[in-house]
Amino acid sequence: MTTSAAASTTPSIQVNDLWFSYEVAQNISSTAKTLDATKHTRTADGGLSVDQPRRQHDAGKELVYKLQLAGVSMELPRGARCMLVGANGAGKTTLMSVIGGKHMCNEDAVRVLGRAAFEDTTLSSELALLTGNWTHTVSFVGHNVPFQAMEVSRLVASSGAGVDPARVSRLLTLLEVDQSWNLTTVSDGQRRRVQIFCKLVKPFKVLLLDEITTDLDILARNDLLTFLREESEERDVTILYCTHIFDGLDGWASHIAYLMGGKLSFCQPLTELADKLAVPAEQSARGWGALFCAVQRWLLDARPDFAALLNASATGAAVPMDVCDGAAVVGVPAPAAGASAVCVRDFTWRYAPNKPPQLNGLSFEVPRGARCLLVGANGAGKTTLLKMLGGKHMVPHGTVHCLGYEAFHDLELNTMVSLLTGDWTRTVACVGNGVPFQADFSIGSMAQSLVDALVRDGAPQALISSRLQRLVALLDMDLSWRLHQVSDGQRRRAQLLLKLLRPSSLLLMDEVTTDLDVVSRQALLQFLREECEQRGATVIYSTHILDGLDDWPDWVLHLKDGKVCYNGPLSGAPGAGALGAVSGGIDSSGSLFTLVKGWLLSERDAKRRSHDSACEVTPATATVVSAAPEPAKPPPKPTSKFDWFGGASRQGMYAM
Repeated sequence: MTTSAAASTTPSIQVNDLWFSYEVAQNISSTAKTLDATKHTRTADGGLSVDQPRRQHDAGKELVYKLQLAGVSMELPRGARCMLVGANGAGKTTLMSVIGGKHMCNEDAVRVLGRAAFEDTTLSSELALLTGNWTHTVSFVGHNVPFQAMEVSRLVASSGAGVDPARVSRLLTLLEVDQSWNLTTVSDGQRRRVQIFCKLVKPFKVLLLDEITTDLDILARNDLLTFLREESEERDVTILYCTHIFDGLDGWASHIAYLMGGKLSFCQPLTELADKLAVPAEQSARGWGALFCAVQRWLLDARPDFAALLNASATGAAVPMDVCDGAAVVGVPAPAAGASAVCVRDFTWRYAPNKPPQLNGLSFEVPRGARCLLVGANGAGKTTLLKMLGGKHMVPHGTVHCLGYEAFHDLELNTMVSLLTGDWTRTVACVGNGVPFQADFSIGSMAQSLVDALVRDGAPQALISSRLQRLVALLDMDLSWRLHQVSDGQRRRAQLLLKLLRPSSLLLMDEVTTDLDVVSRQALLQFLREECEQRGATVIYSTHILDGLDDWPDWVLHLKDGKVCYNGPLSGAPGAGALGAVSGGIDSSGSLFTLVKGWLLSERDAKRRSHDSACEVTPATATVVSAAPEPAKPPPKPTSKFDWFGGASRQGMYAM
């Protein structure tokens, strides 16, 4: 057998009886924080080995080993498209990191393209690991402070150096990346597109993708998955794709691997999983995709107690949560009588005077008690709108009202409105580059501190205690979890617990389910439904994840380029009465997914036609005016170097 033939038959990824544990130093003494760290340190001597080198730890701390992977064995052939699924905390990200060579392990335990994943550094040119942490490390240094105000054109030039120009052009077009963008002025979805371009522009043989599509809208995600399918079929690229988002993924994968509690339940070709992927008739009738239904069933089978809890909620059984309107809570003002939950009148907003408006002439209302789904393409203005409603930016008087009060100006809204965004893990749980910020504390201690504060402010103890109990049950949480030991999905549940503990009348939610597994996402949606039906609260929920969401919203707000395309009941939305499969690309899954995808396709087609029309200039209609160009005026010289900060680049800051 020749060398090339042997290479073609060698599995692309081999994992053999892999065991992996994390080492964490955690606080065990309530007095440890008061000790002088320069005088009270001890050496944890692990024998000076590679596995356990000598480490220094403050007094009052101990080493804790958390088992993440237990005896995992799997093989993937070249050209495989394998989806890695499992609950939050199952060990998916850890497995991806080990395969990607980020952690040392036994040479025979993990091999990629026939070589040791950690020891063989030549794999760096053939393997790419993409994770969701890029926006925390490259574009931010922590607390949302921008890093070098980086221009996309520079990233494109550096990442595409030496690459076939046709591949560069295709990826720029496919991801709709504008090279004039600046990372500090674009949305999270647009920033994510830049990351994906930088990672995929060079051809690799193995791609490890860990939740990289969380910020992408439906079309961008669909186009990316189509491109990845072509890579595997035409270039034999092996793809291991970890995700909790199953919109449009039916029929995409060739293999599925399921992790449960750090153990691999199975890793098989899709052709051998027909019985596991069968969809019950009652779920199929709700418009849910086959893959979403299958993964949800696997997770619930592993937790029959949690399945019973969700079923009891869905059937309207008794819920251990006091039915109490926000107005009845001491210290929380009542919404103005007869007012809509949200009323916006002729509102325009731009981040800088020389920039186009992010929101342009908005006028709409959302009624009380609505479960409103906010949809739109990346950059449509959804996050900006939610921040305005949440009082994060000053707005003109009389333009934006929430619950009958003026957003930003009326302080009564501070206890009536809750804004939940994806920034929490950047500012609370991390200071940047994955460094935890005071994370060695339990979720229970954080929750109890908030309970005490709410009770001091006048909220009934019984109400807050029952909400805490209900949220802990629905989010399937353990209050003994410590933030520095849990996964991103478990950390996200902690955010939701702390934000939803206060009984608010208006909940503004911006992509808060991106890290949650399908069961946790369904549990959160159930809680939000209870908030609307039992307390009359209003929820405005912005998301690009539509699987399992078909029967949740009763109101839709669709934004396009900062303008309202549709605002009204879901039943009256354009196309809602004649839902059909969308042809081309990846198979659709879910009627709501099909509806929103159709809207975004129409928007993109219209934008491309407009662009093509603008480029068509014929001699009969064109008027050419020849004139001497005016000399370029030099920019005004700033009075201080710091006046340049926030400009195009860090270098420009000192261009004087």
